Amino acid sequence: MDYIASVLVLFGIVGLILSLRPAYAICAYSQFSNKGWLTLLLLIGLFIVSYLSYLSLLLTSIDNLNVIQLIVAAIFFAGGWFVYLVTHLSKQTISEIDHLLQEKNHQANHDLLTALPNRQHFYRHMDEVLAEKPAIFYCMMLDINNFKMINDTFGHSEGDRILKVIAERIKQVIPDESLAARIGGDEFAIIVPHVEGTDISIIANKIEKALLIDIPCAGHMIVIGASIGISQYPNNGQDRKSLIKNADIAMYHAKKNEITHQYYQSHLQSTPFPDLEFEPEHTKF
Repeated sequence: MDYIASVLVLFGIVGLILSLRPAYAICAYSQFSNKGWLTLLLLIGLFIVSYLSYLSLLLTSIDNLNVIQLIVAAIFFAGGWFVYLVTHLSKQTISEIDHLLQEKNHQANHDLLTALPNRQHFYRHMDEVLAEKPAIFYCMMLDINNFKMINDTFGHSEGDRILKVIAERIKQVIPDESLAARIGGDEFAIIVPHVEGTDISIIANKIEKALLIDIPCAGHMIVIGASIGISQYPNNGQDRKSLIKNADIAMYHAKKNEITHQYYQSHLQSTPFPDLEFEPEHTKF
């Protein structure tokens, strides 16, 4: 009976020690951490000290062990493993909830087809860049030439696959600090921060060359062309709406004149585009 009581308390301590890790992991989740979990973590530590004290008492009075002490030892055993089960299952549930929230957040901020940031993410990122008031940064608007013809000829499934290839190629050639987004259909937007040695023309040419590499499509090899419009902060706009609008105007001039990229210039405003309408929160994408 004496050894049984000691072993029960010892295993109860093991259960408490094992519960420390999931309890700490829960506290590490910033969105789930609160005073309740921190208090539980502290209490587990106090329980361990109490269990050790009781175990020491059992070992010193082993000759006078009675049934009550054995019952208390059994309660300690059950309590230790009860705490472990509660913390372990809670951590498992919270991990699943956290994973689900992260997945939903990613879906809300990224294009499901290309996995690039979506329009809302792009807007938010540009607002964050503007809030930092940098000396210079660039906004690029990119439109795939004749993409409707690809969809009509090869089907939308092939068109979707080509968009994935395009998105991947754009990501590979733009600077690491940049953000590329798919803002709708066959249009992409890129924010390029100005760092030492940045030449926006070189970046635009890299994008062009990357897209000109043949893409297999339904047994054919096709070449993708793009029109790129570029606006610069602060010379071509000091807010999101102006920068996107002006980059969009430059992009349409590039498309009209069949050139790869076009910098925004003030005289471009004078050329009318009947189909180009600008709304308070977004341009025609």
